[in-house]
Amino acid sequence: MNTHQQLGELLYDLGLWGIEIALHPTNAEKIRHRPAVLPSALREGIQTHRAAILTQLAHGYTPADADAAYIYNERLGIADGLGMATHTGSTAWLIAVAESIMHGCTIRTNGVL
Repeated sequence: MNTHQQLGELLYDLGLWGIEIALHPTNAEKIRHRPAVLPSALREGIQTHRAAILTQLAHGYTPADADAAYIYNERLGIADGLGMATHTGSTAWLIAVAESIMHGCTIRTNGVL
């Protein structure tokens, strides 16, 4: 499994658990999360993918291609229509980014013979 796929699965799991993440307001190298206590696998996943997560939180998510952008925007649109928070780091945002990332990984790996 590649790193992008692992990151996508971690973000998806965070969203499913109802966890929100954000940049720490006084330390740019730390990630805040709510609730404060996480299952160990999620905590370890955040530590493993800290650099990629910090980049997404600081600079926003940019989909890799048009299909990934469609999935990302569709998921956020559905969440917005349901009245859910869609800001960076929200559970809906985490799932939208995760599905967009995992879709891109699937296309790349399924196209290889």
